[in-house]
Amino acid sequence: MSEFGGLEDKAESLAKDHPDQVDKGLEEAGQFADKETGNKFDSEIQGGVGAAEKGLTGQDQGSQDQGGGQDQGGQN
Repeated sequence: MSEFGGLEDKAESLAKDHPDQVDKGLEEAGQFADKETGNKFDSEIQGGVGAAEKGLTGQDQGSQDQGGGQDQGGQN
């Protein structure tokens, strides 16, 4: 068992019961991250949002770019 006791299981259960709210919150977080980084890491952020959605709800909810960016260096 983790340091969080049963909180992880409870959070996972709530996420599975309310996938639309999870999706909305993760999409908003992704948009915020894109804005704060000047869209430099868009593919990485979207990949993370997709992975979080899949991990929390067990569903892949529309993330098209799961492969991550080929421009992973971020420095030009």
